[in-house]
Amino acid sequence: MPGLRRVVIRVHSGYVRTVADGPAGGRPVVIRLAVRRFFCRNPACPSVTFAEQVDGLTGRYLRRSLPLLGLLAQVGLALAGRAGARLAATLGAAAHRTTLLRLVAALPEPGIGAAPQILGVDDFALRKGRVYGTVLVDIAAGEAIDLLPDREAGTLETWLKAHRGAQVICRDRAGGYAEGARDGAPEAIQVADRWHLWHNLGEYAEKAVAAHRGCLTRPPGAPGDGSGGPASPGLAAPPAEPEGLRDVCGRERPLVARTRDRHAAVHGLLAAGHSEREAARILGLSRGTVHRFAAAASAGELLGKATSRQTKLDRYKPFLRERWNEGITSAVALHAELQAKGWQGSVQAVARYVRPFRAMTAAPPPGRHSSSVSACRTRRLSWRTSCRSARSSRRARSTTSFSCAPMATRSTTSASASTTWPWASRT
Repeated sequence: MPGLRRVVIRVHSGYVRTVADGPAGGRPVVIRLAVRRFFCRNPACPSVTFAEQVDGLTGRYLRRSLPLLGLLAQVGLALAGRAGARLAATLGAAAHRTTLLRLVAALPEPGIGAAPQILGVDDFALRKGRVYGTVLVDIAAGEAIDLLPDREAGTLETWLKAHRGAQVICRDRAGGYAEGARDGAPEAIQVADRWHLWHNLGEYAEKAVAAHRGCLTRPPGAPGDGSGGPASPGLAAPPAEPEGLRDVCGRERPLVARTRDRHAAVHGLLAAGHSEREAARILGLSRGTVHRFAAAASAGELLGKATSRQTKLDRYKPFLRERWNEGITSAVALHAELQAKGWQGSVQAVARYVRPFRAMTAAPPPGRHSSSVSACRTRRLSWRTSCRSARSSRRARSTTSFSCAPMATRSTTSASASTTWPWASRT
């Protein structure tokens, strides 16, 4: 046993050990290894019995061979947990994602000698808005070499003094990094990387344009200015996207994608000859939902009703458009001004409303939104009237309770009952 100078052993017993090895031809390999268990006669030995190990193949308490563990560690190092587990299963060496992360954490840390000649310095968020660290990158090799716990000048200075050799420091434009690089490596040349230069230029250009947004006016005779000027031949203005179809990040909301998929699926099943009852059973939806989707000529009708409902923000929208045209384009600043006027909603609602304005030269005039609000009220009144009239007759219920969505010709898209729909698994 390790740690004992005098070892007196004798064979205690033997058994067959199962060890998983690297895959062969994409198929898993299992080694059945006959090993011996020894009995130690030295009373000072802490282990009474112990099993023999095969150098380079097995280890204590390991169910996988050492070469297989090395392979899985490299997979985890390249792809991390979930993606690495999927690749390992494809290769024939299935392993859980936490196993890959544990193997990566057990790898020895590479030693850091001298600093690379071209050193990159930038910050990263451990907790966005709260805790930040510093990443040091070898620009020539394109690899991260070390992480610092903060982004203070003294921490970078200490690291540079402990690892000499940096000739060029490509850094973030933060003042702390400039001070740390100047004191830690005074002989190195400091340069600002290209990405930060373009990013800062874009930020200041946006601020300048936003501050003078009121000076941007449409020239007389331009298309869409309402003056009746000639429009450009062959160019049509793109249709305006209804408000509320995208989130604050510009991504399509899950409601929009789900509505379009369900509308296509319902009309596809109806065109294939299925009844609404059968379509509801196949898709896992209620009959009322299937009837509502069947009555809509397009998914746009359903999305228009879902996104043009009356909201608490309606009374503040003229003020938001006015302030936007005056140059206040920050959703946080606009939200703070609305709170002073009694607004109790979230900043996400304000950001979602002003997001379409960023693609325009100016926000629409205050009177433009009133038509959509009145149209929404008209649709609600029509729906309530039709639902009241539907209660008077059981026979007329199927035709009048959904009169707010006019019937239309069903599409000719074919779909079979065996089709697997994304929501069909839910019960």
